[in-house]
Amino acid sequence: MASKIDGVLDDLKKLATDVAELKRAVVSSPIVPLPPVVKSKLNTAQEVIDQRLIDAYFGVAGGVADVVLPASVAREVINNPNVLMDTNGSISQIPGRPMLSAAAPAAKPRKVTKKMKMQRKIQSKAFRNANAKARKKNGELRAGFDQRKIAQMAQRECTKERQRLGLCDKPMKRKSTRKGQVRKTARRAYER
Repeated sequence: MASKIDGVLDDLKKLATDVAELKRAVVSSPIVPLPPVVKSKLNTAQEVIDQRLIDAYFGVAGGVADVVLPASVAREVINNPNVLMDTNGSISQIPGRPMLSAAAPAAKPRKVTKKMKMQRKIQSKAFRNANAKARKKNGELRAGFDQRKIAQMAQRECTKERQRLGLCDKPMKRKSTRKGQVRKTARRAYER
């Protein structure tokens, strides 16, 4: 079983062979102004030279790839997600790296409660109403409205509806000044 490096080298060798054949086809074509005898001799000589060059080059490249990174080690580095090769070429093991697999269970969808369904229904209705108020018949926003204001109107309506239905408490009213107390603003005005 060859490693990926060997596969890449085989593909490159095949590509180089195809380029050499294309080069010989151009030389033997009628476009090149040479006598047929010269073309045939040139083709055979070129074929021998190209084949020797390709074999020598890819033989050396394959040998260097096996010396630098033998096929068995290359296969281990490439196929093992816990093995890491840094920029210097040193190989190290990553301890305890979790494997990601396609069979990993997906996150369980959150259960939608009755209260959540009701809240979503109220909120969608509030956004529908707010959008209807803020838009013209052709869909453009009315003057003075933007998405922020629409969302604020919808949230306000949603809160009021939830308070009406008893899903949330009404906020406590602000306490006014008690008898005998002076408001801070009044005190500040008096002190000036």
